[in-house]
Amino acid sequence: MTSLREKNRIRTMRETQRSALEMFIDRGFTNVTVEQVAEAVGLSPSTVYRHFGTKEHLVLWDEHAADIDSALGKRLGVQPPLDAIRDALVESLAGRSGDEGRLLFQRVSYIYATVELHAAAVEADFRSRDELTAALELVLPVERRRAAPVLAGAAMVALDVALDRWRTSEGSQPLEDLLVEAFGTIIELGTIGVWRSPAR
Repeated sequence: MTSLREKNRIRTMRETQRSALEMFIDRGFTNVTVEQVAEAVGLSPSTVYRHFGTKEHLVLWDEHAADIDSALGKRLGVQPPLDAIRDALVESLAGRSGDEGRLLFQRVSYIYATVELHAAAVEADFRSRDELTAALELVLPVERRRAAPVLAGAAMVALDVALDRWRTSEGSQPLEDLLVEAFGTIIELGTIGVWRSPAR
């Protein structure tokens, strides 16, 4: 169960992110400082840095990242790897609606449109790929573990393609459909041949 302190922390980060994104879109990313964001939301700059680490992560931070990890953990070792990753992403990303869905679309669009943020997102993707590789190595048969970084890289590419198509469609195409399509292309190319279901 999430503690009251943690709930308050997440709420503060959510409100700070929304305010920061509005300021960045209105004035430009390079024209807004962390100090200005902090002042706008009534926090000290040190508190903002403690929560987010960097200015870029005011936009990159996703409060549901832990939900994706949890959904993936339940699926890896049960489903083929790419199916597991796809379904975990669909459950977390495509399941957002209303204000949450609009915020996600705003964030994705702004990240792709802003050089500094896109560079930071690419760096974050490399870290995610490494973490995903480690998770896959735990569930793949020993003789297939060399495929883990290939599968992880393919999954990150599929996610990037789906998000970019969602952005360029102005959100008119459901993100769920775009994720399924992108992962389906990779799966059809045979990249899940490394999967072997657990012995029963």
